[in-house]
Amino acid sequence: MSRTWNHSDIHSLKRDEALEILAQIARSEKKTFPTNEAFAFGEELWKKKPNTRVLYTTRVAAGVSSRRDLVAYAVYVRQKGVALLHKVCVIEAYRRQGVGRDLMLYIQQRLRKEGCQQIHLWVDEAREPARSLYRRCGFEERETIPDYYAPGRTGIKMVLDLEHDP
Repeated sequence: MSRTWNHSDIHSLKRDEALEILAQIARSEKKTFPTNEAFAFGEELWKKKPNTRVLYTTRVAAGVSSRRDLVAYAVYVRQKGVALLHKVCVIEAYRRQGVGRDLMLYIQQRLRKEGCQQIHLWVDEAREPARSLYRRCGFEERETIPDYYAPGRTGIKMVLDLEHDP
């Protein structure tokens, strides 16, 4: 069975479909992030919150058009020419297969089309695989704040200038 990835925005879905994707995201969020860092992915995110986008990636299995298996997701908020990337997560079973890079490139393309000039994000210094992904996608480490996430957990601000080609 061949597989491909499909990136989309929950706002392109009907309510019931969006709520199913949000439920899958919420389950993954609880498994992946500490409680104090986990987002609540509820219906309010499907309703058109100004400048907030929830993107998701699904695995498309050949011959199974209606089934959507969540592979990755991201949340960003636009503030004029800057997007703050709040969350990026690849489901553990799909890591190291190029999904994160594909999702990051999709986000960059979307934001360029929307006229965004920069993407900012914060990442835990200890999350080296995430930092490495962001560096490969063109992000630069610009600032560090000790105890950003919790005592002993340093946050690193990374920035991508979208006005230059990746």
